[in-house]
Amino acid sequence: MADVARHVVLGRRALVGALGVFAVVAVLAGLARVGVVTRVGGATAGSHGPLFVVGVFGSLIALERAVALASPWGYAAPALGLVFVAALLGAVPLAPYVGVAACVGQVALNVAVLRRQAAVFTWLMTGASVALAVGAAAWAVTRSLDTAIPSWLVYFVATIAAERLELSRLAPPSPRANTALVVLVGLAILASSSSWLERGESSRVTGACLSLVGAWQLRYDVARRTLFLPGLPRYAAVGILSGAAWLLVGGALLGASGLPAGGGARDAVLHTLFVGHVLSMVLAHAPIVLPAVAKVTFRYRPALFGPLALLHATLVLRVVGDLAGVAALRTWGTIGNVTALGAFVVTVLVSSVTRPRSRARQV
Repeated sequence: MADVARHVVLGRRALVGALGVFAVVAVLAGLARVGVVTRVGGATAGSHGPLFVVGVFGSLIALERAVALASPWGYAAPALGLVFVAALLGAVPLAPYVGVAACVGQVALNVAVLRRQAAVFTWLMTGASVALAVGAAAWAVTRSLDTAIPSWLVYFVATIAAERLELSRLAPPSPRANTALVVLVGLAILASSSSWLERGESSRVTGACLSLVGAWQLRYDVARRTLFLPGLPRYAAVGILSGAAWLLVGGALLGASGLPAGGGARDAVLHTLFVGHVLSMVLAHAPIVLPAVAKVTFRYRPALFGPLALLHATLVLRVVGDLAGVAALRTWGTIGNVTALGAFVVTVLVSSVTRPRSRARQV
């Protein structure tokens, strides 16, 4: 049994390591889109979104769900995510359909978790994975990212909302507040799914719902209380509340304009949400999630605030450049975003140590 458990842990770490490599490729693809990188990553610039959403984050979230389920079949979903990334980078024509399979695997994972524990957060997590699969299917059929992006935005927002509810079980929001959140997320899932047929109004409704979810988090999230605690709880709370603020802003931009066809307006809408909300939440939750997934011990360091502050400051620079039409500000803001991620990874690696085998336990 000990050998089996050790091999499972090693397998998890291998998956995390592979996803880390693919995340670097996705970052390079993003830099290529703004002209910072030309030779490295340029060929995959058009795959930046699917790489990050389905390949990297989709696989990481599926891995977390598989760990929670503690069933061998659950690891098929994150493994399919890795196959999808390899197929996409290799320009395999059927790569989008492999992505759909990975997303459907994540739906199956969440349904299995839901059957074990029917709660508001497990319902939200299941709905989020359905949105991911709908977006992947839309992209596979139409080969247009515009049909997928609204659903993928909802996937992240609903997943994060579910994670926050799960972590706030000791001080949960009121039933009325939970009902409001479920209604907002449900409307967002329905609106984003109709992007197949009509992109303008559906994107606006989706944006309005997401903005209200941001307002909900600022009002009800337990981070409002943990903000006044020392150490890691305060750091996480700052990341969570700042991410919620970006969701409020980004959702409002999407609600006001719909999904722009291109240019600075599109970059501003997408990255206030994907960078401001999603990556801020990733930086906030990584020190909490990493020990469970990779079986490492994390030691909090105040230096974590540095990358978080840099991420938000450079995102402001980027958005100002987008809306003012100043390409240099957009470029430097993008470079700053990537630098913040790199600094965060280095800080986490320095702060993490492998657990002794004698203390290893199944999750």
